[in-house]
Amino acid sequence: MINETQDILKIPELPVIEIVDDLVQVYKEFMVIRAALKIDLFTWLSENGPSTPEQIAEGTGIKPEYMPSLLSMLYYLDMVRRKEDSYYISPAAGLNFIRTSMYYQGDYILNLPNDESPWQDIETFLTKPDEKNTFDPVSTESVRGRANHDLRGTVQNVTKTLMSWPQFSNARTLIEMNGGHGLYAIAACQNNPELSAVVLCGSLDTGPAEENISKFGMNERIKVIPGDILSYKGDKSDIVLLSHSLYPYKENLDEILKGIAYVLNPDGLFLSNHWFAAPTGGTGSQGLYELELAMHNRYHLLPDKELFESLYEKNNLKLLQIGITRSSYGQSTIHMAERKVE
Repeated sequence: MINETQDILKIPELPVIEIVDDLVQVYKEFMVIRAALKIDLFTWLSENGPSTPEQIAEGTGIKPEYMPSLLSMLYYLDMVRRKEDSYYISPAAGLNFIRTSMYYQGDYILNLPNDESPWQDIETFLTKPDEKNTFDPVSTESVRGRANHDLRGTVQNVTKTLMSWPQFSNARTLIEMNGGHGLYAIAACQNNPELSAVVLCGSLDTGPAEENISKFGMNERIKVIPGDILSYKGDKSDIVLLSHSLYPYKENLDEILKGIAYVLNPDGLFLSNHWFAAPTGGTGSQGLYELELAMHNRYHLLPDKELFESLYEKNNLKLLQIGITRSSYGQSTIHMAERKVE
């Protein structure tokens, strides 16, 4: 027998359920923007200027019947602007969603829902974190996404710190280890015309680093090779730079620092930029950011800052400076040290 609570006709009409509909709306908007990036709609608008919906449909392959509603949505999100019957790309979309832009962020968005993205398996991170080794995906697409993210300030801040080293202008060689995208080496070479560099990509695909090096016109000065500092067989270097690259080596940091000291020239510089374990404190940010930070930090923290610094002295690396810099997951610590010969 159907009682009152089971009677469908007794359930009140709810055409709008904000807690549900708002979430679905944001997800749908995200997926439409992602589709526009895959179609390269924004690059097409940038290259062709103000265009009618019919012209955009013909140029991009989007069906004409979808153009009015699609452009209306992009207009609402301020990704396109309108003048009479024509649409053109907005400044914000032009800065972030055109592939040729130095500030391009499209790969970060494209990679987020991919199969290897941690956000696709978030329930495992929440309930069985020991089954995971990293919160960072390691696909070629994810390296491109990380490059987008690092260009929001991390690369700039680390490079400016590197340039504060008094001998930076006299340096001639640099090794960037396991960054994957080569942007630190590129930025350093841009600010020292005599500098050449090697980018060690570890087990990651060398393609993204090679793409960036070509994009920034550094093919003659920077080369990319697989492997890390322990497998490196090339010449010694004036600078070794590692930014968020040591987390997989937590158990053999002494060996890594010994390898770094070995490949450094006398008085050469080792610059490290990493997160360290610390008591959790409120950041004043939203809950989603706090959750992401907690999951990320489980896998991407060096456990003991004092122990890490003691390994410098053990391996003849004299600390010159210790400081902090901003990053996407809170403040990280920069160590700068020179190799001293006994």
